[in-house]
Amino acid sequence: MCGIAGIVSIDGSPLPAAVIERMTAALRHRGPDDSGVWQDSRCALGHQRLSIIDLSRNGRQPLAGRDGSAQVAYNGEIYNHRELRNALIRRGHSFRSRTDTEVIVRLYDEEGDGLLHKLDGMFAFAIWDPQRRRLLLARDRLGIKPLYYAQAVGREGRLLLFASEIKALVAGGDLNPAPNIDAVAAYLGYRHPVSSETMFSGIHSLPAGHTLTVERGEVKIEPYWELPHPDGETDLGERHYLEQTRSLVSDAVEKRLMSDVPLGAYLSGGLDSSIVVALMAEQLGPGLKTYSVSVGNVVGEADDDTAHARLVAQHFKTDHTEVRLDPSRYMELLPELIRQRDAPLAVPNEVPLYEMTRALQEDITVVLSGEGADELFAGYGDYCRIPFDFHKAHALRRLPARLRRLLDGGMAAKYGGRTQFDGELDHFLAGYNWFGPEERSGLLSPDARRALRSSTAERAFARLFEGTAGLPYYDRVLHVLQKTHLQNLLTRIDAMTMASSVEARVPFVDHALVEAVVRMPLRYKLRWRSPFHRARAAFSFSDELRERDDVTKYILRRAFADALPDAIVNRRKIGFKVPLARWLNSGFLAHARYLLLSDESRERGVLDPVALDHWLERGGAINQAGGGDFGTKLWMLVNLEEWFRAYFPDYVLDGSTVAQAQEPAAVTAAVSP
Repeated sequence: MCGIAGIVSIDGSPLPAAVIERMTAALRHRGPDDSGVWQDSRCALGHQRLSIIDLSRNGRQPLAGRDGSAQVAYNGEIYNHRELRNALIRRGHSFRSRTDTEVIVRLYDEEGDGLLHKLDGMFAFAIWDPQRRRLLLARDRLGIKPLYYAQAVGREGRLLLFASEIKALVAGGDLNPAPNIDAVAAYLGYRHPVSSETMFSGIHSLPAGHTLTVERGEVKIEPYWELPHPDGETDLGERHYLEQTRSLVSDAVEKRLMSDVPLGAYLSGGLDSSIVVALMAEQLGPGLKTYSVSVGNVVGEADDDTAHARLVAQHFKTDHTEVRLDPSRYMELLPELIRQRDAPLAVPNEVPLYEMTRALQEDITVVLSGEGADELFAGYGDYCRIPFDFHKAHALRRLPARLRRLLDGGMAAKYGGRTQFDGELDHFLAGYNWFGPEERSGLLSPDARRALRSSTAERAFARLFEGTAGLPYYDRVLHVLQKTHLQNLLTRIDAMTMASSVEARVPFVDHALVEAVVRMPLRYKLRWRSPFHRARAAFSFSDELRERDDVTKYILRRAFADALPDAIVNRRKIGFKVPLARWLNSGFLAHARYLLLSDESRERGVLDPVALDHWLERGGAINQAGGGDFGTKLWMLVNLEEWFRAYFPDYVLDGSTVAQAQEPAAVTAAVSP
């Protein structure tokens, strides 16, 4: 695991001096064990190394191919690198290291861009081919490792900059970044920018499963892998899917135990992390190091998971550590981690994730985590049952008003009081967002509303729905979660672990496992408990019926039922809770009001201070009454304010100049969301 950075001349002009050194130094936290830079007249590459495989200096990067034919800077792990190396040796190659990095560059020497289809792992890399004067950037199929890029026009000419984190792009000094107001609106709606957007105008994320090439003055972005669609025609039976799931998950965990440094696991006490720990313990035996975290002044304050984590740790005889994070430490860390993330945090549990990682860094360098299982196996009952609400709303329209109110079950409140929708996309966005369109628009200033580029995020969701036309609504929802929600979780875990120089591995995001599970019929992921429960659900809606009347991640629970305690197999999904609602009454609301209505916020002109003041008063009353999600929304606004203070302390939205930067014109291929 490492950090990479680079700069390439698009039009052949000379590179500016010292840029690559500044960019690389900004990534030292990702790889404190070694660093290196390489440069010729057209391209510069930088690398910060966190040593995981082959701890010798033979693995120093950037690393050259045979006879210096190509240079590579790489971040990630290739789990099949030994098999690939042996095949290359049989074809006459010799190696000077045991690293997977050298395998990548030797494969490129033989197969060019075709090497991507042979790599099994998580990666983001840059290969400069001096003979062709060509740059290849590539990101792994699911986007586990990040890669950002931007174009700059300086005195020397047109440049393309890229790096593992946005802060390295900014450190180069050739960009003049501004806030992306469209991404600000997307953050309020969905907790993160969508598609290739970032919070910085003109800075983009290379999409998962894509390459970016620079050659002959042209920048191209193209997919080399796409998430498959479900196969609605094939059902191979429950026994097949049970055996397949057990086998593929086991293989995915086993591959990720490859390491020359100590490794361990996060253990939340939920199903997904418990499965990972069970399989690791099966391979490694007793004594596996596991870690859990809770937030609050006292045990139990934050719907504490430590009891369930302790149960699993005792069952598998792990060496378990419990980390506790109190509210004052949480608030102290928040601004620091926003700077680390280069964005407002997406979910409140990012802070405890960092604190847990900081603690485990004293003992291990590699940690396995359970991200991805919910998006694959339909674990989010409130989101995955949104189609149930949609079909119910259509059925209710044909009934008398009194009967509609009886059967509604409170469903309309989830959708902002709406009961009619313009199709599945309109319905999904109404149920998926946090700040709804009207609430979001009311909080943004008039200048900010004029700055929006006609709802970039919503257009990205629309493209995803268009790409799944003809599929059942349930399958479309899962596809969107896999393309967007999962990407945000992967970005989160990368940022919070690499901040402490720790490598996180995510077995459930193994591409072979993903390809198989995506094709699996929905009934093996999400199903009703019984005909009675299905009938009872008619009087409820998705938030209420989830895991009361249905079973999420059905096949995953069945596949590992004999390996885990019953209390874990049958446990409802809770998610890691931070007690924001309780904190509001102990100072957080006053702190938030101070930040959001400060002179700095008013002068910036992004949020409307009068509307915001009314919103705070109204939301505080709702929270006192014990209802709503005001705490999470307020936490999001505080994150946004802290992000502006960290990156744009003197920014003022100019009402006369509201156009946002578009995707660079030189990018010739459309970027899929």
